[in-house]
This record gives sequence, C-alpha cells and structure tokens, in this order.
Amino acid sequence: MKPPVLILCNHIDGLGGVERVAHGLAAGLAQRGYEVALRGIRPTSGPSAEMTLSGYSTGFLSDRPERPEGYKPHPAFIRRSMRREAVDNLRKTVADYRGGIVVCMQVYAMEHLTELGMDDLIAGDIRIIGQYHWSYEGANSTTDFNRLSRTYRRIDKFLLLTEADAEAFRRRNFNNTGSMPNPLWMRATGTVQPRQQRVVALSRYDEVKQLDHALRAWAQVSAEFPDWRFELYGDGPQRDELQVLIEQLGIADSAALMGPTDDVAGVLLGSRLSVLSSLFEGLPMVLAESLACGVPAVAYNCAPGVAEIVTHGVDGRLVHPNRISDFAAALREVMGDEALIDRMGAAGRRSMARYSLDRVMDRWEDLIARTLR
Repeated sequence: MKPPVLILCNHIDGLGGVERVAHGLAAGLAQRGYEVALRGIRPTSGPSAEMTLSGYSTGFLSDRPERPEGYKPHPAFIRRSMRREAVDNLRKTVADYRGGIVVCMQVYAMEHLTELGMDDLIAGDIRIIGQYHWSYEGANSTTDFNRLSRTYRRIDKFLLLTEADAEAFRRRNFNNTGSMPNPLWMRATGTVQPRQQRVVALSRYDEVKQLDHALRAWAQVSAEFPDWRFELYGDGPQRDELQVLIEQLGIADSAALMGPTDDVAGVLLGSRLSVLSSLFEGLPMVLAESLACGVPAVAYNCAPGVAEIVTHGVDGRLVHPNRISDFAAALREVMGDEALIDRMGAAGRRSMARYSLDRVMDRWEDLIARTLR
C-alpha cells in the first residue's frame, strides 16, 4: 500500500515556477496511486491563478495573504498571529500522515514544519523530504544557507536540483543531500499558431532576476531588428522601475512589460526566443518549458542547473553572468539566423524529454520507497 503524501509550498496559487512544479508533482504522484494533498502556507499576495490539475486536494493553512495591500505587509502582531494560525493548522494536518511522507518545497514552508518539533515528527513516524530550488551559490550568497542549516540537516532527504549543488552542500557537512530535477508537466503539442518575431522573458519583476540586464542588452540590438519585439511577462516589486528604464533606454516601441500570464505555453508557442538574465537560479523550469515548446534560450550561465538544461550551441546560448554586452551579442547572433533558431528549437524539444513527468515520477517513487525503509 502506498503511503499518503503531503506537499507543502509557500503558496499554491501564484504564477511562479515553484507553484507550477508543486502542482505537477502532486498530479504526477496522484496518477501513480498516491493519496496526495497540496497545501500552501497562505494565499499569494500577488497575481493568482487556478492551477489545480486533477487527483489531489488543495488548501491553505491560513487564509490571510501576507501582503493584503500590494507589497505592504501586515503589522508585526498580525503576522505573528498568522504564523501561529498556520502552524496550529499544520499540526492538525500532519497528524494524518503518520507512516507517510511530507515534502517541503521551500525553506519558508520547512520553517513552519520544524516549529512542530523535529523529535516529535520523527517519533510520529513521519518521513520528511525537503527541496531547495536555488543553487548552492544562491543559498551561500543570501541568508538561505543559515536557514537551511537550521531546518534541513535532520530531515530524511534534502534534495537539490542538480548533483553539483548536492555535492556542494555535502562539502558543508550536509549528510542527507541528493538531487532531483523538477518534472516538466507542460505538454507543448498540437499548436498551429504562427510564431511571431518575439523574444520573451517569463519571470518575476524582482532584483534577483536582473531584467534590467536583459533590457539593456535589448537596447543594444533592437534597432538592428525592427520587426522583433521583446515582451516581459510577470509581476513584482520592480515593475515601475523597469518601466522607467524602458523609457530611459528609448525602447518603448519594441519592449513592453506584459504583466502576469497563466498561459505560459501559449506565450512560448507564439515566440521565437526566450531569455534569462538572473543573478541566481536553481534548475529554472522556465528554460525547460521554453525548450520543450521549441523556443531556444539565451541565458546567463548563473547556476549548474542552467547548463544542465541549455546546451550551449545546440539549443541555446550560454553567456558569462553579468556581461550585458555578451548577452547582446548572443541575441544578435541567434536572432539574425532563422535557420539556427529552427535547428535549436528542434533540438530543445528532443532534449527536454529527459524531464518528462513519467521519468521524474519514476525517480520520486524510488526515493519514497527508499525513504520509508
């Protein structure tokens, strides 16, 4: 008999990559016969979407979003009350998973779980798998490394998105690490719509995504490609700042902030090229989704996971991080060669079969069985 599985996420109703991965994992395990529940700590404060697939239940531990008024958080005493509410509801929820598996997708969710007491969880025969969706470098350059040290060392398995990142944590005395790629549940088939001469970025508008780099690179090449457009899909705290930059760079006629979309496949299937200009990443599924849709990528090689998805010269171009002029040169090279775009697009479709839901679910089933022994 297969064990029940509880998947915990910061949010399950946002438009981010982790949310898409969480729903894909829940649906994949449900298809394999597991009883799966997907729970968010609380609703997102930003743009939301209904992403529930089928076969699993969803819900929140607290019904109150962290930031009810744009990006302004609740007062501290309300945030403490919300935290207690979420932890109390999590305690009741976890009681149903004795002999089962709890998968924490993010550090914030794991911090709530560990408030229940790791000794009590272990004594209750609950097995815990934790994931981290950034790279080791991303964790080590932020407060995340200390947060991971406090919460991930005693769990059954700490999963990174690449083996290189898992090994980096092992060298820092994490003795429970392993690697697991995210499943690519998007099925990019059956389209007959024509592709536009369009470059796209699908990303939160925040500092770590460095969309200003992509815009500055675009400003260097846009005059050479008057039939092309650059569209940035997402939302976040830098929206106004990025709009000002577009005006300052004089590219408002060819570059635009499109806001959030809940049709990632539709955007990609109508585009020719995608870009990623992040400071840090883990295994960015937006790149996998792009290649699966036959859209080559130009990306900063900012994490081991980027190079695991994009093969330089085959299905995209990798650029040394933070070199805007090199990023512009890569855009110029790819955009200027339609045959190259077609070859790279076809190669990307073939390559992304390794992230298919079935292949990744096989690995998850093996991991769950080994964790329960």
